[in-house]
Amino acid sequence: MSISATSGMISNIDYQSLITQLVGIRRQSIQQLSREKSTLESANSAYSTLNSKVLDLKTAADALRTSSGFNVFTATSSDTLLLSATASSSASSGTFNIVVSALAKAHKIAADGVASDTSTVAAGAGSFKFKVGSGTEQSISVDATTTLTGLKDSINALKAGVTASIVNDGSSPNPYRLILTSDSTGTSNAVTITQNDTSLNFATTLQAAQDASFSVDGLSMTRSSNTVSDAITGVTLSLTSADATKTVTLTVARDTSAIKSKISDFVSKYNSVVSAIKANNRYDKTTKTSGAFFGDPVARSIWDDLRRTMTGAVSGLPDTMSRLIHAGISSDTEGVMSVDDSKLSSALSTNFNDVVNLFTEGTTTSGFGKLVYDMANNISDYADGRIKSKQNGLTKNINSLASDITNKETDLTAYETQLRSQFTALETMLAGLQAQGNYLKGL
Repeated sequence: MSISATSGMISNIDYQSLITQLVGIRRQSIQQLSREKSTLESANSAYSTLNSKVLDLKTAADALRTSSGFNVFTATSSDTLLLSATASSSASSGTFNIVVSALAKAHKIAADGVASDTSTVAAGAGSFKFKVGSGTEQSISVDATTTLTGLKDSINALKAGVTASIVNDGSSPNPYRLILTSDSTGTSNAVTITQNDTSLNFATTLQAAQDASFSVDGLSMTRSSNTVSDAITGVTLSLTSADATKTVTLTVARDTSAIKSKISDFVSKYNSVVSAIKANNRYDKTTKTSGAFFGDPVARSIWDDLRRTMTGAVSGLPDTMSRLIHAGISSDTEGVMSVDDSKLSSALSTNFNDVVNLFTEGTTTSGFGKLVYDMANNISDYADGRIKSKQNGLTKNINSLASDITNKETDLTAYETQLRSQFTALETMLAGLQAQGNYLKGL
């Protein structure tokens, strides 16, 4: 005897409705656990976002915690057609007069032409050997089957500082010529053929190897490359054209715009942390829902500690430059900080070293870059940081709830099966009683 989807065949009882309601009552506890699990997952996700923002703050603070972060320079050329330049943190402010007399050039030689790129270039077994400057001699085996293209490919396969190519100069009857070009400029990188058992004659110099020739403030210099990084400390010159009659003025200056950008990024990343905590630390009276951090002491402690640091003073610095406000960085009543560009520019212009001390780690002081870097590092530490510890607890509870939900779902399935079995038994019993009644009526 089975129970129909709507009612029992004998009793006309809506068993399915009864089962649905009874199962629904027991499912309420699972739904409650699911809501708790969802709340914890939301909190865990919010902490992951917060951790990402704290790491961003750590990176921004790292850019300011050492003096090298403030050693940012620009190098400006008065004639970029002749040369350009970049400056590193080891540069110093100054002006230099530079004359570029000659550019460094790569050695380039050409063989006499042959009829086709598939023409054979050797009469028998032998070798084609070459070297670049005083480098190691390179060797290629040739024989009567070696073609112009084959020799080119073999040279290039060595990757030995020489590039081989084939050009068709259009001259009849032998227009195809093998070109060898040194991969590096300068006289010290000239190509020398040391053994040539081919029929090719490299009699044409298309471009002689040449060093760059220039002067800095009247001091004559030569280099094998057009990229020069050892003429002016901390400055890399890129020579692009030569004109011995023109003097280029190169100005190296401190890049205050880049420094201001680093400081603004530092403040912005701090505000992002504050915004992430504030957005999740609210209670909506209308919807009666609370944010992921509402009432959570961990998120609140992170906010409090960072705000206390950012609005405090650096111990050991003069009272005139010990707080961020002295560099034009202020905080509103909500803990959001802003940068007054005019005041920051003035501080960098008139009290540069003091601004550096305000952020960096000194012999006896720890500036805001150092302080916030260390704090952010501790907060986001993967092993035992506050956020990681909080997430470990959340994950443990989430997994526990997930296990409880799974167990209760299994129990609920068994309960539903039991109800169906009991109602089936009831319907079977009613069917038996009905049959007995019908039998007695017939006596």
